[in-house]
Amino acid sequence: MNVKISYQTLQLPPPFAFAYTLDLTFQKEELQVSYELEFLNRDQISLEEIEEEGYSQNDDFSWKGSLEKVWVDNLQEDLAQIELEDESEDFNIYLHVEFDNGNQGLAVLAEDWDYRLQELIQAIYEKAGLEAKLQMKVLHIAGNKRAFFEIEGSFEKLSGTVNKKPIDWEELHLLMEDIYTIDFDEEPVTKPEKDGLWIDPDGTDNYQLFDQQAGPKAKSIINRILERLAG
Repeated sequence: MNVKISYQTLQLPPPFAFAYTLDLTFQKEELQVSYELEFLNRDQISLEEIEEEGYSQNDDFSWKGSLEKVWVDNLQEDLAQIELEDESEDFNIYLHVEFDNGNQGLAVLAEDWDYRLQELIQAIYEKAGLEAKLQMKVLHIAGNKRAFFEIEGSFEKLSGTVNKKPIDWEELHLLMEDIYTIDFDEEPVTKPEKDGLWIDPDGTDNYQLFDQQAGPKAKSIINRILERLAG
């Protein structure tokens, strides 16, 4: 099965606006991928404005290669059953899907597919060596008791571990959703001492206190996080 996916942001201004295509060929043991990313409308702003947002003069990117069978298993059946329509009321993204059997159209539930495809793109960047695997540390302090967890995750292999023990990919998803309840915009602490749940989002010993950023539901979210970490 061959699938061509065309995606474009519709509301983002430059330098953030972008479009990409994914050409996917599903084989028995691997997923062959051709990926082309292009940033849009940057001629409308100055290079200084582009660089102020952390971008460079040319951030376009292309990659051809293959991903492991786990990606065939992850995407093939769902894509084969994707619901398509001729017109879309989604004003934020354009997401067109074309199959080699002639079936084509705009994806229904485009935002859900946007999320799935961002995972695939993350796997591409990881395989290309542009992005590192997920690495995170979690420390829970309660009086004299300390519980420490190291989390690793690979989009390329759709696998994860907690303290070197495998964790189901979907469980890792749910864990990350809870952890990223906060924005990690507070001043980090290298050696936490205060009671609470401390998160180091990139494994560099820069912790932030989850409790004071997560709002009124912090206690229940912390309990879920600790349950998943403990397995």
